[in-house]
Formats: sequence, C-alpha cells, structure tokens
Amino acid sequence: MSLPNQTLPPLVRKRLDRWLAHWGTPSLSRSLRIEWSSRLRRSFGRCYQDERLIRLTPSLRESQSFLLSEILCHEAAHAAVYELYGAVAHPHGPEWEAMMRTAGFEPRVRIPVVVRNRRSDVPVDRVIRSAHPSEQRRQAAAAGRRRRSAAPRKRARRRR
Repeated sequence: MSLPNQTLPPLVRKRLDRWLAHWGTPSLSRSLRIEWSSRLRRSFGRCYQDERLIRLTPSLRESQSFLLSEILCHEAAHAAVYELYGAVAHPHGPEWEAMMRTAGFEPRVRIPVVVRNRRSDVPVDRVIRSAHPSEQRRQAAAAGRRRRSAAPRKRARRRR
C-alpha cells in the first residue's frame, strides 16, 4: 500500500538531481518515481529498477535530513547502476559502491538505528534491502555461513 505521492524536501530533491547528473543518468531525474509506503517495516527503502520506482518508509519523513539523503542515495544508486549496466551488475557490487562513494556516502547495507519500545531503547541494525532476488539469496547464504561458523567446533583428537 503506497501513500499519496508526497514530495521530497527541496534540498533532498536537489541532492538527488545532482547525484543522478554526476553518475551520468540525468534522465532518471525525470522518470524516477519516489513513493512512501507504510508496508516497509523491516527496511528503510526499496528500489524497483524495472519500474523506475523507489519506495521509502514514511518514518524517514520525520528523521534527520542526512538519513533520508543517505537512504535515497542508496536506492537511487541501484536505479543508476541498472540504467547504466543492466541486470548483469550486482546490486551492491563495485559499480554501486563507486556511486555511493562519489556521492559522499560510505557504501553500506545495514544502518544501526535505535528502535523504541515500551521497555527500553534497543539498538538494532536496520537493513536496506535490495529488490534484486540474487542479492537476497547471496545475503541469506552469507548469513547462514556466519551462523554456522560462529558455533564452536570440536576438534577430533588424532590417535597415534
């Protein structure tokens, strides 16, 4: 469910146009749609490259401008990579990382945030998810490897 298409703050929109021009994709400035979606609960944003659509969580509207800018840059870089390289480029691959760095952000997939609940403030990592299925499979496989490797291994004793 998408909320009515509310405009981005003018400063953030200006930054978006500047990034797209710098990345060599100024045509995306006119065709890229930005929507606010209340269905995004586990991620700040999502890019649908084929549809030239970025969906952002409404909680970003009340957040600091820098966080909104970073998330929007992250998702716009996905759209720009797709525009320039097509589906062969990996969602968080070297092309995407280079775009994030030229925009002035550290390329990262997780952003630590504080989630407020009734009992306490609990810091958690919020995932910026990629819409690309191969990236989701790679992340799931990497998470499985980390989980298995974190368990202590028993070494077999060698008998002489």
